[in-house]
Amino acid sequence: ENLSQQGARIACPELLAIDQAVRLSAPEAAQELREVRAKIRWRRERAYGVVFDDTFTLGEFARLAAKLQSP
Repeated sequence: ENLSQQGARIACPELLAIDQAVRLSAPEAAQELREVRAKIRWRRERAYGVVFDDTFTLGEFARLAAKLQSP
């Protein structure tokens, strides 16, 4: 739902715990988005805020943003 170099807001039907370790991937964007390890930092209903263990470099983030925003 929202992405930055350091983290993201995600929606998930599963119940996740604060500080739970998760792995995020997007098979349909595998070339642009590598699997990312993260931890849950907050939750509201089925929305979660995660912080990445390894942040994106500015170049990686720029390429990903361009790919996600292109038609």
